[in-house]
Amino acid sequence: MTDNNTKLFKGDNVGENATDFLNSIRRRFLISPTYSEEEKIEYFELSLKDGSYASLWFSKLKAADKKTFKDLTLAFRSQWPAKEMAEKSRGELQEELLDLALDPEVVGVRVEEDGIQEWGHVRWARKVAELGARVDKDGALITQVLKNIPDSLLLQLGPKRDTWAELVQAMKDIPTANMGSLPLQQTPTRGLAAAFSGMTASSPARARDPTRRMLFPAAGAAVKPAQRYRPDPERLQMIRAAAVAIHPRTPAGQAAYAQQITAYTQAHGAGRPSEDRPYPLTPGTVAVGSGECHQCGQIGHFADKCNVAAERRVPDIELRWRQIVQSIISRIGRAQREATAVNIVADASDDADGDVFGPYPSAEYDQLVIEEYLAQGKGRGPSA
Repeated sequence: MTDNNTKLFKGDNVGENATDFLNSIRRRFLISPTYSEEEKIEYFELSLKDGSYASLWFSKLKAADKKTFKDLTLAFRSQWPAKEMAEKSRGELQEELLDLALDPEVVGVRVEEDGIQEWGHVRWARKVAELGARVDKDGALITQVLKNIPDSLLLQLGPKRDTWAELVQAMKDIPTANMGSLPLQQTPTRGLAAAFSGMTASSPARARDPTRRMLFPAAGAAVKPAQRYRPDPERLQMIRAAAVAIHPRTPAGQAAYAQQITAYTQAHGAGRPSEDRPYPLTPGTVAVGSGECHQCGQIGHFADKCNVAAERRVPDIELRWRQIVQSIISRIGRAQREATAVNIVADASDDADGDVFGPYPSAEYDQLVIEEYLAQGKGRGPSA
């Protein structure tokens, strides 16, 4: 199909793109390569709207600027340079990915986009896969992304969803006949649902560290009270109320920081940070939740653009603490944007094996629960 109807260009930047206009002219000449230089320039002039700024600009051009179409192109690009896209950082794209929640109202419902109908949950999977492939080719964030879908749908996913392509296919493979009757609410146990959905009773148990506290202790053993689930706003309020003092990057500040680390280790051992046990922050850094780089604790860039020397970066446990707080803030923002009354909570436990951020800690926690469940005979039928 030939490009016979080039849209007239006005040059006022209202509802038009100068680069697209110039490209339409160039396509025309590629389709009809017999145009002479004079004809190319005349065609260009006739494609400018009469009485417009672009037409006035052309009339004032020097003869040297329209001697050939190449000269004219250079003059045009000088007047209307190509627009540069404000490219998003990897951190921004990752945040956008984790914000893509699946609307329960479109699960099992045909939706139309660009004239093509598809199931709403499949379209969601395709969108997260396209975005995920840009920031997470290995699929490490899939576990986090699956927290944004209803539990009932999560339980129907097959076990093969370790890559973005497999996630899309798993969504396509879900039968849609009975989706209308599925309960689509979110529940605080969605972390367990994610783990059980890809497991059978015959799954082999993973080797466990015998020093870990059993989640299902023997009869008579002391049981640590379970930590209640807290809404994210409450967690954030606790974090801000118990803010740890940040010392300056001076010898005295370093000494005070060392005392903070010692106190934390004595009180919590290797326990991961939480709102109940905020982690000390490296001297000279900014407070958690400040929009800071999680690797160096400074403002002005994200972790994917961090060029700070390795020795100036924060410890791994502090990095994770900063990620935890940012994750809480992000979920609060998403909940506010969605204008719902649902409290979004994290999968967390109060022992050292629990965590509130990242696919690895939550997956490890879920797996431990499953193993203990199967070890008690619950997954194999009645126990002896």
